Amino acid sequence: MNEQQTLSRSLSLGGASAISTGLAFAALNFLGMAQMLDYISGPFAWVAVLAGGVLILGVRACFSELDGIYPTAAGIRLWMARAMNDRLALIITLTYMTAIVLVIAADAFIIGEAMAYAFGNGRVLAVVYVALLLVLATILNLRGIKLAGSLEKIVTSIVVLSSIRIGITAIVKRGPTPPKLIGGGSPLQALILGIFLYTAFEWVTTNSEEVVKPKIIPRAMFIAIFVLAVSQSIFAVAMGLNLGVDGRASAYPQLLVAEQTMGNVGMLLMLAVTALTAVNTFNGGFVTLSRFMYAVAREGKLPRSLTTLNDRAVPVVPVILLGVSSLVLAVVVAITGAWTMIVSMCAALEMMIYATAAFVVFRLRKRQAEVDRPFKLLGGRPVAIAIMILFGFLAVVSSTTVGKETSATPLITLAVIAGIVALYVFLYVPRLEKREAEELAARRAARAAARNA
Repeated sequence: MNEQQTLSRSLSLGGASAISTGLAFAALNFLGMAQMLDYISGPFAWVAVLAGGVLILGVRACFSELDGIYPTAAGIRLWMARAMNDRLALIITLTYMTAIVLVIAADAFIIGEAMAYAFGNGRVLAVVYVALLLVLATILNLRGIKLAGSLEKIVTSIVVLSSIRIGITAIVKRGPTPPKLIGGGSPLQALILGIFLYTAFEWVTTNSEEVVKPKIIPRAMFIAIFVLAVSQSIFAVAMGLNLGVDGRASAYPQLLVAEQTMGNVGMLLMLAVTALTAVNTFNGGFVTLSRFMYAVAREGKLPRSLTTLNDRAVPVVPVILLGVSSLVLAVVVAITGAWTMIVSMCAALEMMIYATAAFVVFRLRKRQAEVDRPFKLLGGRPVAIAIMILFGFLAVVSSTTVGKETSATPLITLAVIAGIVALYVFLYVPRLEKREAEELAARRAARAAARNA
């Protein structure tokens, strides 16, 4: 790689806010809202969503403090490396990255299922459509962060405003079928799913090397949380008032709400919104994950080929790899029907990451007390401890639950992924580091020889 190559600083507040919102407001969120209704009555779904948002504000403060200290594409990878064992930090962050790819794949599966429902026996068409969306996201990302950010702003605006419009209409009209408000009475599970609706908002921190001003990232995360709280509260209530038990268990509950409220036109409109939501997830996911892979490869922990930038300062290989892997995993999710488990697994992992971020804040407040902090977590180390304990507890609960059933499948799946990542870190990374050291030594020797000559 040309060591002079750098990412381009052209991402605005609007673009960063849209990326943060779009990453969090995935098609999978509609399924999360539907699952939430198993634990809380529909009219009160907004309570779980807003409670989740309040807790997420504490997480946002942790990420803002850390991003202010180290504004880098490596994001939490670098922060964790400063606070704990480097190998452990790498295992956690690569596992984290893998889970986000699974979310992208699950979103692809959801749009496929929604297409099949809307057009009858349209699974072949759905597969083609999903593939085209992934290709589109790949091409847009290769064109540069400015274009990707602009698309994210447009699509996010459409998704949010359309969801609010359909949600309010559904609340007002209620539909012809009486609602079945069966909430299971588990506030804790409802809260976990409420938090899940915001997860991945923090991945915008991997764009810290591409924003026009450093303060943009914390502000973007705050805007995203506000927008998510309002739009998802409304739609969750709409679901609660219009969906029965069977509707909540489907892979496309948002289509059923729109169809019941506005007929076939509403259903097709919601299908378009779902498709755009998937576009957001694909585009935003590729933007953030490709930069993360670039940053980790830059430090010699992933293959050096991942650091290659095109003439638009885009990490080419990571973007293409993400497109291909997302399509393959989407097929796997479709075959296994594992989207419910993916919700639980990703919720558990996100809770763990949030607990870890609080731990890092706690640790660095002592280790690097003299470092300037443009943004600070109010309450300091005691609040960081409280956030760490709370989200650590929620991670344990999430990892042992699938829907309303107690199950260790999410925990086992996470353990398997982490185990594979650990093998890579302990067996292959040392080879990369050795090769990197040898190449560095050779370059230094060549420069010394040139000076002597």
